[in-house]
This record gives sequence, structure tokens and C-alpha cells, in this order.
Amino acid sequence: MRTPNRFQRVFIIGAYLPNGGTLMAYHVGRILQRDFGIRAIAVSVADEHADHGIHAYDTRMPQISQQQMEHDIRDDDILIVNPSFSNQCFGWRLPGFKLCYVQGFNTYPLLDRRLDAYVAVSDFVADYLRAVYALDVPVIAPFIDLDKLPLAPEWEQRPAHLVLPYRKGIAEAWEHSWQRLRDIVSRHSAHITFAEPLTGGAIPQTELLARIGAVRYFLTLSAAEGFGLVPLEAMAMGATVIGYDGYGGRHYMRPDENCRVVPYAQIERVADMLIDAVHNPASSVRLAAQGRATAAGYDYATFRDAWIAYFSNALGINPSRH
Repeated sequence: MRTPNRFQRVFIIGAYLPNGGTLMAYHVGRILQRDFGIRAIAVSVADEHADHGIHAYDTRMPQISQQQMEHDIRDDDILIVNPSFSNQCFGWRLPGFKLCYVQGFNTYPLLDRRLDAYVAVSDFVADYLRAVYALDVPVIAPFIDLDKLPLAPEWEQRPAHLVLPYRKGIAEAWEHSWQRLRDIVSRHSAHITFAEPLTGGAIPQTELLARIGAVRYFLTLSAAEGFGLVPLEAMAMGATVIGYDGYGGRHYMRPDENCRVVPYAQIERVADMLIDAVHNPASSVRLAAQGRATAAGYDYATFRDAWIAYFSNALGINPSRH
């Protein structure tokens, strides 16, 4: 029989930073507060705040500095941290139960191995942690807020030859891929046009989704992702996803079933797939429909239930409501 919750507070490192990884960490803290009654506190690392205009937060947590958190944290607290903060060595220095939600594999030179627990964002990241750090960890994928997707025209009603590129990751790798792809496409299918590249984290989430929902083809050239949430959001918005799988995208990407992707840096294959997709709309619309069906499986309820089960089992604590 589980004992009453012994944890008093949960601190979320960078909860209000405007990117997808810290947004998911925020939601882990939100679940601990709403479902377990543990008070959630956002920890600022770069003077960030909840009103940055990128993401919306329906639970406003009090916010303190990292310095204040390090002074206040006790054994009966929880710390939620992404692996990109491994250089802070929180596992070595701080008390409490320290959980790393590992949402990437290329955002840190060396993982903090003195944390108490690790959860991977994808099968690929779990395999990476097993191979490199001898860690056997559970997987909890991120979610899409399916109830808040903006309306979008049907696939057939979108521009026939317009492609939306997605810019993310190492700039040099992206630019070389982008230039090589445009050279190939211009030589063989000059009628294909490209919209202004979309940069995640630079515009409000609703605007980002609306831009994706206005095109048939979403081109992702991000070389390495722990999961790749934006391509999944593109599937949810009914676009045909083409490009690199980002490695972590293999968690949900099924080439020629719900998308057309290859590993980095096979850009010539990406160009061929893009040209073929535009020339074969009947096949592309089928991929888009299957992609939308795939995305429907990554809802908030699934994410929440997985974390409730994890904390109930890993910490032996009881949800206060469910």
C-alpha cells in the first residue's frame, strides 16, 4: 500500500523557455501539481517569462531564479530537468528527487549521470541511452494539443506546388541541405515553389500551425531530433511530411506509409521524393491522411496518463485526483 505523498514542491528548470522541450517539462510539472497536489514552481534560467507569446500556459506557476531554487530545494522536493542542462551538474549538487526528461541526444556533450531517474522521449533516445550510458529507461512521448488545432482547408484545396520548409537545428547542416535541395528541384521541377522557411519557437504556436495547415507539403530538414514534434504537428494539420527523419522521428514516422523521409544527409533522395510527391498528388494525399491518423494517437490524455502511471510506480505516490 502506498504511503501519502511525501513531496512538497516540484521545481521545473526553464519551464517558460519558448521551446517544445521545456514546454513538455512544464506539463510534467503541471501534472504533478494538478494530479498529485505537489506545488509546481518554474525556475528561470535566462530571464524568461510566461508571456513570451509563443506558447500558452493555463496554469501559471510562481517563478524563481535558479539561484533561489538551489538555496531552497530540499530532500522532499522534486526537480524536473532536460538533458541540455547537464552542464549544471544538478545531480551532483542538489538534494531531492531529480528527474531528467531526456528529449534529445545532441544538446549536451555529457549527460548528468547523477540524477535519480530518466525518462526518454522516444524509442530512439531510449536506445541511445542504453548504448551510450547503459541506462534502461521508460519512454513517454510528447503530445499535441489536438483540441486546439486551428481550422485548415482540405488538402486538395491548398496550393498544388507550394512547399513549406522547416528550419531547425545546426545552421550549417540545414543551409547546405537547403541549398542542395533547391538546386536539384530548380533543375528538374522549376514549377515547385517554396514558402518562406518556418522557424519553430520564433512565432506563436497558433500561427505556426496555421502556416503549416495552409500547404500540402511540409519539408523538414532538421538533421537530429530527439523526437521531432513539429513534423508530427504537420501531420496533425493534414500536410504531407517529407525530408529527414531526424533519427528520433522514427518513433512515429513510417516511410511511404505516413510520410516520405530518409536519414540525414541523403538530400538527393529528399529532393527526388519531394518532386515525386508534387507530381503524384493522389499518393501524397493518402500519406497526409495516414499522417493525420498517426498524430491523433499523441493526445494530451495519453501523455497525462503515462506520467501519472510513471510517478505512481516510480515514487509510490498517490494521485490526488484522476
